[in-house]
Amino acid sequence: MSNQTPSEKKTSKESRRDFIKKTSVFGTGIILARPFGIRASTFSVFDQVNVAVVGCGGRGSGIIFSNIPKIEGCNLVAVCDVIESRRENAKRRFKEQHGKTVNAYEDFYEMLEKEKLDAVVLATPDFWHAPHAIDALNAGLHVYCEKAMSNRLKDARKMAETMKKTGKYLQIGRQRRSNDRYRFTYKNLIQKEKMFGRLTHATGQWNRSKIWTQMPNKKDNIDLNKLRKYGFESIDQVYNWRNYKKLGGGVVSDLGSHQIDIFNWFFNAYPKTVYATGNNSYFGYEQADTMATILEYDTPSGPAIGIYENISNSRAIGVYERFIGDQGAFIISEGKDNKIYRESAVEASKWQKYIDKGYIENEAGLAKYKAKEVGDSGIKETAPQISYKIDQIKDMDVVYNLPAHTAHLKNFIETVRGNETLNYDAVESYKSEVCIYKIHDAINNGGKRIRIRASEYEI
Repeated sequence: MSNQTPSEKKTSKESRRDFIKKTSVFGTGIILARPFGIRASTFSVFDQVNVAVVGCGGRGSGIIFSNIPKIEGCNLVAVCDVIESRRENAKRRFKEQHGKTVNAYEDFYEMLEKEKLDAVVLATPDFWHAPHAIDALNAGLHVYCEKAMSNRLKDARKMAETMKKTGKYLQIGRQRRSNDRYRFTYKNLIQKEKMFGRLTHATGQWNRSKIWTQMPNKKDNIDLNKLRKYGFESIDQVYNWRNYKKLGGGVVSDLGSHQIDIFNWFFNAYPKTVYATGNNSYFGYEQADTMATILEYDTPSGPAIGIYENISNSRAIGVYERFIGDQGAFIISEGKDNKIYRESAVEASKWQKYIDKGYIENEAGLAKYKAKEVGDSGIKETAPQISYKIDQIKDMDVVYNLPAHTAHLKNFIETVRGNETLNYDAVESYKSEVCIYKIHDAINNGGKRIRIRASEYEI
């Protein structure tokens, strides 16, 4: 994707290497580039975006083998991991499955120096996100970074600031932002139709169990002495880094950040206060393995409350977000648990237009539920309806019709190519990071109520 002469390429390569050394997050270099909001890409729709994946563990392997092969224009050229067996296995499998040889690296900066990259995808532990993202942006690359942005709020802020300064793209991997169902719900049902009236309440839950505690893989051949220079002090930290405060953010950042971000998105607001409590009594980790939080909002339509909880000893109940408005309510998830409910005080005829537009379907005709709206107690209940389906989504600018992780990465690649805009850039993500880390503060301070100034969300 370059017409540079060999001498120009050499000069460019040396300049990049010097630039990385000078502008590293650990250094003091400063860069100013295109103003934020102006497309940095000069790609055409026929160009390939040369990508490297950093981190070849569970999520990284998913990106390499499940996501990238489904995205036209996404050209994997290199993989990087500090564990040799992981990176070499990724290299071997990609060759076997796709007939293409990719280069494998231990050192991130050696890879940046040697490879002709347009973008990097970061699937590393949280504490490496900021240094790698900032240095890649400063080196002129676009970045897709898995959530959370960082294990420290100040570093998340630096990431968003660097995106603005360089004019390069930084998409954060909260994939619900590219999920067709979530996008449709927000854009058409909430914003356009105001189907549920004023949203006043949201609840969310995402539980895991002991199976998510990872055990060492003998095939990894861990050399702890080598990995110490990359920030790991024990074998358990390599596999369960999320449970250590200096490396990750525990269940709040790992799971809660996905769902609380949906609260913020659908409410079109960010919490003004948070209460939270949690403990690590079940597994005894540094981070809370059981937690609950209450978030108070001032939305454009009025006050609202969000409640989120997580446990780590059972996967019961599943994963969902629920929203309640004064005209209707809905359950939404990335799985099958998706339902819409009309408030009984709202006449069925008023919702007929949503059926006519193909936004929703009757479960068996609205009349079926008329008799059920009054129970034995005489109290009216809401009238349930089946939710919309992905293949019935209408009036959308883009319908990916892909699993959400693939769709989110595709949106990033298409933005780099100049065809789309990011669904979830680092500035937007930082706002949710703020309230997530306020939840950490509340838990660490015994459930203290914490106020968040509007200015704290701004970059």
